[in-house]
Amino acid sequence: MAGSLNMLLAYLAAWITLTTILWKLRGDKENSRLAISPLMIVLRVPSSFKVFDKLRSCWLLGLAFDLGVIATFLLMAEFYRITITRLIDLMRGHTGGVAPIMPIIPGVTISLETFLYLLPGLSLAIIFHELSHALAARYEGIKVKSTGFLVALGILPAAFVEPDDKELARAPLRSRLRVYAAGILANIVLFAMVTAVIMLLTQSGAYITIIDVSPGSFAEKAGIQRGDVFTSIVVNGTSLSDVPSFMNYLMKLRAENGGTLSNVTLVVVFVKPSGENITVVKPAAPNDTADREVYERIGIYLGDAPASLVRSGISGPTAHSIFVILMLASMINIGLAVINAAPLFVTDGAQILRDIAVEKLGEDRGKLVASIISTMTLAVLLPNIQL
Repeated sequence: MAGSLNMLLAYLAAWITLTTILWKLRGDKENSRLAISPLMIVLRVPSSFKVFDKLRSCWLLGLAFDLGVIATFLLMAEFYRITITRLIDLMRGHTGGVAPIMPIIPGVTISLETFLYLLPGLSLAIIFHELSHALAARYEGIKVKSTGFLVALGILPAAFVEPDDKELARAPLRSRLRVYAAGILANIVLFAMVTAVIMLLTQSGAYITIIDVSPGSFAEKAGIQRGDVFTSIVVNGTSLSDVPSFMNYLMKLRAENGGTLSNVTLVVVFVKPSGENITVVKPAAPNDTADREVYERIGIYLGDAPASLVRSGISGPTAHSIFVILMLASMINIGLAVINAAPLFVTDGAQILRDIAVEKLGEDRGKLVASIISTMTLAVLLPNIQL
């Protein structure tokens, strides 16, 4: 973890140095498609998205945008339920229950490897979120000035769509709400689609696949190889059918033996789909050994892989990677939808709340009420964030 963090910090330092030099060399260039600052690079592409005008006569699309507005309010309520429930638990001293909210910080809250798995789903979520805003704007007859992509800190992708501010402000409230909620709707739809694909791939079960084998380990000596797949693992007579069960069993066994497995003999039988078995024996460490760490593990890294992908000829590690990418894509889309629905100053939910408040209370009072609600929402959110 420390090595990954050091690599990340070195990369960020190089990125900031390079972009700062380019920023100084370019100077301020107004109306430039390429904008460079010490933290990010922005590429702006003029586009009116007139191709979407062909869909303006589709009433089902309008209905979908209305459902997006309703879904935004439902997710807003869910956001408050999650954050307030956990806040109450924290005040009572309960650390279990609802999981904390963890921002995506590569090398800090998630590993760099996990971030790479997450990147395809994150990029797809951002792109479709912004395209949906453009689609809704054109559906409501609102011009789109431009679109663009940016990379922040060299690792975080983002995209944006810029509707014409004046036309958006003059549009009826219903039209504005549709435009704001369209991005959230896109993330909900992507979440549903990816989840459906996951369910389809896993309906025939999953195999346990060997992601890697430690050189010289007990597993390697027994003949376990990277890419092997198994239907189950039997540890000291206990049959386990997936990786979480296997890991939980070892954690329990370790806890029962003073926090170590070095003094425990493990007989691990790997059951192949063909019925063939490979047995790995990890003996207890001899009393006179100087390196008890060798006897702490059998030397394998495991992952679950959809059986349907493996049967189609895809290797176990590749099938596992596809599964992880899909799972993270599903999680990131629903997570972005919930966060964007919350009224947090710059989110879509905040824009919806502000425009409704201004419509009902007048501009000054409406903006004041919206700001107060956003501040209170942020106060509820912050204690729920865990780094």
